[in-house]
Amino acid sequence: MTWSQVDRDELLEISHHDPFVRFATSNEIVAVAAPEGWACVGPWRPGSAHWGGAAVVSSQAPAGAEAQALEAIVRAGGDGLALEWFSTAEDRSLCLPDTYACTGTGRWSFMWTEGREGARAAGELASRGLQVEELHDRDDASAIEEFGAAHSRGRYLGFPGWGFATTWLAVRDSAGQTVAVGGLHELASGMPHVAGMVVRPDARGRGVGGLLTRELTARAVEEAGVSTLSVFSDNVGAVALYQRLGYAVAHRFHTRELEAAGVHPLASRDLR
Repeated sequence: MTWSQVDRDELLEISHHDPFVRFATSNEIVAVAAPEGWACVGPWRPGSAHWGGAAVVSSQAPAGAEAQALEAIVRAGGDGLALEWFSTAEDRSLCLPDTYACTGTGRWSFMWTEGREGARAAGELASRGLQVEELHDRDDASAIEEFGAAHSRGRYLGFPGWGFATTWLAVRDSAGQTVAVGGLHELASGMPHVAGMVVRPDARGRGVGGLLTRELTARAVEEAGVSTLSVFSDNVGAVALYQRLGYAVAHRFHTRELEAAGVHPLASRDLR
């Protein structure tokens, strides 16, 4: 199988304007294509930060296709390329190049919507005695992090204060206590990405998270014409909620977290 380097415009054509390519990549990209599929890497964050990407191949592609694509990307990217993650379809294996080792894995779904039918939800929240308040990424970072860390099931990944978020919203009850927070991050592509969503445990199951997501989504679509988000694929309740809000699953990815080989003593190169 021969993988050839392509630019972003060519990749859009080859991928049939795949939503991940359209909304999660910028012109700062290293991409390759073959008859069996395509692969690309680029910065996830603005400022050329958090480089990673994905290989998407047909179901008829031979085993090892994604490894060959990644090898081609590493060659094309040269010595300055430093990848932090790389994804395949959730049922595909990946053998890493000698220059990289895997330090962890995860399975997540990339979702998107261009739907304009979703009205803002602040009014509906107000009818429940809840108010939406805008927060500041830097000035309110400690409060957002404290709330997120206290009420997340794992590590809170909102990254307040890092400069990733263009919008933070908090939902407050009548006593002024925070019930939920969520934000919009800016991807390197310039597109908005719903992130940092967390609801206080005693308020879950009441639709607050869905309404906050709807409010953020409406703001994103009004501003950029699209909203994207990522969710753990096994969180079927959240995936179903986002689908009800108009999101579609573009890809279910199996992601490998990467480091330069030799940095992590327990790292593996052959990941199933």
